[in-house]
Amino acid sequence: MAQLEPNGVFSMVELNYQGVFNRNPFSYTGDVKTMFTDVHFSSMTYSDFVTFCEHFKHEKCKKLYYCEPGNSLMEGLNPILDDVEYAAFIFDAYGINGLISVYVDHIGVGVDGWFDDEDNNDDERESCIDGENKDNIDELRNVAFEFNEDVVHMNST
Repeated sequence: MAQLEPNGVFSMVELNYQGVFNRNPFSYTGDVKTMFTDVHFSSMTYSDFVTFCEHFKHEKCKKLYYCEPGNSLMEGLNPILDDVEYAAFIFDAYGINGLISVYVDHIGVGVDGWFDDEDNNDDERESCIDGENKDNIDELRNVAFEFNEDVVHMNST
């Protein structure tokens, strides 16, 4: 294993691929991990980095993410989608004398919006604590149902 050079030429990058992001609990599982300790990532552009990853793993990358060192995957996950975000990755990767993890999203749906959706949904939910919105719940309990006896349900075999 190559040593991290004192002038910061090399960063230790762990590439996680062939896995999937799981929403609850948030994680990346089923992956293969490869450590790069002697690649000069700061000399690459975003496009070069994507080409490097695709060439190494012999398949297309839909989306790439990295986790900020010192943060959990949920708190520190950042997309690498263009040169600006790649520059932020390089800044974080070379700003430490440790390891930075990169994750490949093979599906390409993108997990960066998962947490925003959950935060927004929390604000829109109505609470029933201490009788708040009790009238709404009582209205739902008093709904009358009518059944149509003319409808025939058939089982498919």
